[in-house]
Order: sequence, then structure tokens, then C-alpha cells
Amino acid sequence: MKICVHYMLHISSSIQNNGPCWATWQFPIERVCGMLLPLAKSRLHPYKNIINNIHTIE
Repeated sequence: MKICVHYMLHISSSIQNNGPCWATWQFPIERVCGMLLPLAKSRLHPYKNIINNIHTIE
């Protein structure tokens, strides 16, 4: 079974659990991730690096 067919089997239960697709849109969080990702320049401590860059911007 292809993955897209498998996903279609779960659409109805997903809508029942989460509501309509427009109510569970992922764009806002993906936009935030897209803004934070360039701030992580350190591979060793990416979270500390993001926090320091945010403090610098503010």
C-alpha cells in the first residue's frame, strides 16, 4: 500500500479528533521555525545560540 493511500485511511479519524483541516493549520509554527533556524549557528549548543541571538536582536 502506498503511503498516500495509507494517509487517506486516517483522514476521517483525524478530522473527528482535531476538527477541520483549516483549524489545525501548521503554517504559523512552520513560519516560526523558519525564522529560528537561521539563528542556530552552533552545532554543539544550538538552543543556547538561538537564545543568545534573540537577546542580541532585542
